[in-house]
This record gives sequence, C-alpha cells and structure tokens, in this order.
Amino acid sequence: MGVPISLGVTSVIDGDDVDAIFKRVDNALYKAKSIGKNVVVLD
Repeated sequence: MGVPISLGVTSVIDGDDVDAIFKRVDNALYKAKSIGKNVVVLD
C-alpha cells in the first residue's frame, strides 16, 4: 500500500526573493491538491 502525495514544484528565477519562490510553489501545491492524489504540478 502506497502513501498518496501531491507536490508543487517551481524553479528559482533570477531576481526571485524567498517570498516569490514560496508563493509559486504554494500555488502549484494547491493546484496539485485540487486535481487529486499522486500529482506533481510544475509552475
């Protein structure tokens, strides 16, 4: 039996600060969770 996981993934863009990175990855995570289990969303 596996453990379901949803992931939000982003890359660091020149000029990013920590807040911008976390905002993008957080948005990607919530998008993945809304799609369903075992999903990875790349933002």
